[in-house]
Amino acid sequence: RLMQVVETDMTLFYRGLSKLDLNQQSPSQQALREALHSAWYQPGQISQDYLQQLKQWLQSYQQSLSAQAIRDKDRAQLMNSVNPQYVLRNYLAQLAIDKVVDGDNSLLHQLHEVLRKPYDEQPGMEDFAAKRPEWARHKPGCSMLSCSS
Repeated sequence: RLMQVVETDMTLFYRGLSKLDLNQQSPSQQALREALHSAWYQPGQISQDYLQQLKQWLQSYQQSLSAQAIRDKDRAQLMNSVNPQYVLRNYLAQLAIDKVVDGDNSLLHQLHEVLRKPYDEQPGMEDFAAKRPEWARHKPGCSMLSCSS
């Protein structure tokens, strides 16, 4: 529900959540903003009310973790083993297609290499993990694909 209140990139949200130190009682609003900022498409939508709701959800999440006796370091490793850092985003696929049409296969090969290890941090490849840029919001092939695409 919270990801719908503020447009949120799910992949980046879970990767950011894995970086939060949940051993402490409750992360500060600053810690939440720092860990999850890259996941929010409209950071200006982040209100005090939203942050309070997020903190309430985190408290429930922490209680669940405590009941399961999962240490924070183990939680982060588990989360990152099932939540990829890199996914084939529509805009990246479309950029690669456009380059291939122009006779340049370099981006296609880069994407192929990055996506071979989607769960691993890959220094220098951060651009491939970024959320959809604003220019791609309504660009055909970038914002969404039809079943015939």
